[in-house]
Amino acid sequence: MSERPKGYTYEVSVQQLRAFAALTYEQRFAWLESTRTFLVAAATPETIARIQRLRRGESILGDEPAPGPKPPVE
Repeated sequence: MSERPKGYTYEVSVQQLRAFAALTYEQRFAWLESTRTFLVAAATPETIARIQRLRRGESILGDEPAPGPKPPVE
C-alpha cells in the first residue's frame, strides 16, 4: 500500500482542462491574475517573505542558500 503524499494535492478533471483550454489567452491571464491577487491577500507575512526570497533566488527558508549552481568566486 502506497503512502499518501504530504502537503496539499488536488485533481483536475478532463472537463475542467477543456474549459480552461477554451478560454482566450486574455481570459486565462485575467483568471491567473485574479487568483494571484487572492493568494497574496490571504497570505501570512511569513508566506509573503518566502515569496520575496524565492523571487530573489534565495532559499524560501531564509537560513540557507538556494540549491543550484553557485555564483563564480572572484
